[in-house]
Amino acid sequence: MDVEEVMRAALREAGYGPDVVGSALPRIMRILQAEDVRLEVGRTLSRKEREYVRVQLEIGLTVSEIVASLKR
Repeated sequence: MDVEEVMRAALREAGYGPDVVGSALPRIMRILQAEDVRLEVGRTLSRKEREYVRVQLEIGLTVSEIVASLKR
């Protein structure tokens, strides 16, 4: 079971309907991916870097692509 499936099941088990799950799940996944970026970089990100990561995740870049761009 991957993270998205676990989150979907947890939201359903908590009593949230399909509409809420469908709208909340993408945001939750981006938050988890942003945390993955922070962990991979190994330090706290500046406000500007956090905004950069948010935008990159929204356009569909992967965690590894974002980390590579931050390390340049």
